Amino acid sequence: MMLLLAAQASSSMALDLLKILAAAGLVGLVLRRLRLPLIPCYLITGALIGPGAFGLIGSDDSISSITGLAMVMLMFTIGLHLDPSSVGSGALRSLAVGVASTLAVVLTVWFPASLLGGSWASGLALAMAVSMSSTAVVLQILQTNREMQKINGRLCVAVSIVQDLLSLVFMAVLPVMAKMGGMTAPAGGGSMPAHGVGFLPPEWPAWLSAAAGIAGIAGLIVIGRRVMPLLLREASRGGVSELPLVISAAGALIAAGFAAGLGFSPELGAFLAGFLLANTPFRHQLAGQLSPMRDLFMAIFFTAVGLKLQLAVLPGQLHLVLAGLVIVLAAKSLVIALCSWIAGATAPSSVLVGLTLCQAGEFTIVVMTAAAAAGLISDEAGSVTIAIVVLSLMLTPSMYTLGKALGPRLSRVRPCAILAPGALTEAPHEPDALAHVDAPDAEDAPAEAPAAAADAAAGTEPAAAVPPPPPKRRKLAKYIIIAGYGVVGRSIADRLAVQKIPFCIVDMNRQTVETQRKLHGRAVYGDISNPEVLESAGIEHADAVLLTIPDDDATLRACTVIRNARPDIFISARTSFLSKAFIAQQLGADHVVVEEVATAEMMAREVMARLERRAAGLS
Repeated sequence: MMLLLAAQASSSMALDLLKILAAAGLVGLVLRRLRLPLIPCYLITGALIGPGAFGLIGSDDSISSITGLAMVMLMFTIGLHLDPSSVGSGALRSLAVGVASTLAVVLTVWFPASLLGGSWASGLALAMAVSMSSTAVVLQILQTNREMQKINGRLCVAVSIVQDLLSLVFMAVLPVMAKMGGMTAPAGGGSMPAHGVGFLPPEWPAWLSAAAGIAGIAGLIVIGRRVMPLLLREASRGGVSELPLVISAAGALIAAGFAAGLGFSPELGAFLAGFLLANTPFRHQLAGQLSPMRDLFMAIFFTAVGLKLQLAVLPGQLHLVLAGLVIVLAAKSLVIALCSWIAGATAPSSVLVGLTLCQAGEFTIVVMTAAAAAGLISDEAGSVTIAIVVLSLMLTPSMYTLGKALGPRLSRVRPCAILAPGALTEAPHEPDALAHVDAPDAEDAPAEAPAAAADAAAGTEPAAAVPPPPPKRRKLAKYIIIAGYGVVGRSIADRLAVQKIPFCIVDMNRQTVETQRKLHGRAVYGDISNPEVLESAGIEHADAVLLTIPDDDATLRACTVIRNARPDIFISARTSFLSKAFIAQQLGADHVVVEEVATAEMMAREVMARLERRAAGLS
């Protein structure tokens, strides 16, 4: 009987998941015609198929497990993308903008949120939740518009990092706030029961459980920073790309379960697991491998969030939703823009950052869920907040476009004089290796011979014509990417080094990458056909990509990816057979070296030379 019930539950879950994915795909196809981004499409899909509209899915309880897993892995990929080193110059001020703006938003929204929540504790919990922006949506916008390395992109990343980490603090104090406010968790509620069996004794007071939870998370961070890189180094031996992915996913789930056992959300543990790997050489390869799954997780998660949007009751709460939406968008955009401007950013960049981050996001849902489990947020307040999250996410692309449009009109506004102006400046668009490109020598510029110049000034004929200096040979390239560091790649790298042409090595051998980083200063671990690896190697600024890897299938995949990323770049590829060379050229390769042809030509030359030597009696 139990097996039959389990089979029925599994069948119902699979059917609901099929409905979600099919509906998300169909609605997305229709709404994309209206140039609406995918995430708002998913939210609208959830609202349409949920119990508040057509009722195709009566409750999201049947897919809560799948949704929870999707959220865990989504948070892992978000943490993996948040590399602190990408904040660039002015890192301390950028992170200070995140801390100051997030806390200022909480204080600004606290009072109006208290009117909705009904008490100071509920209002503070709601204010903490809506102070979180959508890391997934913001990163998608920045990557699509190639602004990750611009000042607004670096500030958005810094604020997102701070917000995501502050969510840890917010969720830690929620039980204390509930106890101080005299609130009790609903039956079966509580943060730990919501996520499974907790590690901490239930009789402990809230402050002690919170302190123990923070200590446990700190221990997780310390141990994870030491253990995970060691495991991934061992797993990457021999250039195997699947095993590091499996170990990383397992680590994310372990961290999620550990965080849940401490009373926090499992999504927070998964985010920390990804964040710990963001500074390792494996980050780019893992991020690229998980990108397709991340898109799938986003579709499931945001559609599931849309299921909670009760369209039938929204007309009665419309005034609350619209008022809350205006307050959230206005408060966050103004506060974040002001903090960015005070920190030294220009007025156009500050306004663009504020409007890009003015929405509520996925961590809003995470914090709000934890607050509801602690008894801090009622169902009515939660419904209004979810509607605000949905609408703010839908408006995010328009707010970003508004920020770009306002930029030229604010260009005359001077930087703030409270702090040193110019503290936050544009990051160079080229990779680090380009910083070592030789500057033009003085002899590149035309110059008159001193004697000829003196004669010309005196009005006399020069005694003898001075021949002009020979023209200096132009540099062949400014920056080149070499994929594969075997015999062929090493030979090319040596010649580039002689020509003083900066290059980046991309290889799946971890030891090779670490060694070349010490020797040349730039090497990336990963598969060249991985878009994340290509971006990390500096594809946007390279003059050529040389594919020397002895894998025809990987070479063909790389040709397609590289040509899509840079239609104008020069691609030289190596293939084993002539048939593969024709395919490589069709996929975008400008130059192909065929091993069987090169071997045939070399062998023919050497054989004929040896035969001639034998005929002449020289051998």
